[in-house]
Amino acid sequence: MQNPGNWIDRRVVYKEDIGSFLYASSIQNCRRDSHGGKMFLNKTIIFCLLLMLLFSPCTASEEDTHTIGSDAAVPLSTPEQTGMLDLIVKEAFARVGEKVTIIGLPSERSLLNANQGVTDGDLVRIVGLENQYPNLVMVPEKIWDFEFVAFSKNRNITLSREWKSLDPYSVGIITGWKILEQNIHAREISKVSTPELLFTLLDKDRVDLVIYNRIEGYGTIKTMHLQGISVIEPTIESREMFLYLNKKHGELAQRLAEAIRQMKEDGTFADIVNKSLQDYLP
Repeated sequence: MQNPGNWIDRRVVYKEDIGSFLYASSIQNCRRDSHGGKMFLNKTIIFCLLLMLLFSPCTASEEDTHTIGSDAAVPLSTPEQTGMLDLIVKEAFARVGEKVTIIGLPSERSLLNANQGVTDGDLVRIVGLENQYPNLVMVPEKIWDFEFVAFSKNRNITLSREWKSLDPYSVGIITGWKILEQNIHAREISKVSTPELLFTLLDKDRVDLVIYNRIEGYGTIKTMHLQGISVIEPTIESREMFLYLNKKHGELAQRLAEAIRQMKEDGTFADIVNKSLQDYLP
């Protein structure tokens, strides 16, 4: 997974390098006159090249497309942007006349980038994060419910619907999942940056259990071809999840919320959910 800051920086540097290259190329088109041997610049070439740089289609496209960071895994999000959440968000933006691309980022980095305005938003988070990250605005219509459950190789572990039932165990979580960081006080906590690393901890017996969203856990187990890992019932907690925007796009929040509500009413939302999840449910 590439660092989001680097991803943005490389685009900026690339544009600056193009400008430097064009300028250097135009310098090479200088020629000496036959009298004084003086160098002079072909202004027509410079002008045309700068126009190409400033008004190229790719530059306009980048500026018109919103970028949303997400740490969601299969089947909720994919690198091809064909996961359930990807399709829901893209459809919602399309209904309000906007373009969007979803980029996969580590959880904590995705959140910080959205708050700092490096990206335009973050997908998906629990309610109330704007209290901790003041530059974020929540789109006030839930996108999904996350079931936070324990996965383990030891089926003899007994848990309840309370976070404190995790206290006797060594537990793995993903850095940046605030609800887990705030509520888990286990004997030992191991933090990693991706679901693949999370389930590798469990597969290699480095933790007793990992806490993750149920449907993404199923997806990760399937994509990693893991055996002998199961959910320890019951669900510890279920929470509504939301899309967040950087405040510079705050005017879109209500419009996107209405678009998501319309998708639920006209059946589009259910169609996306059913098609996206059918291959991952046990």
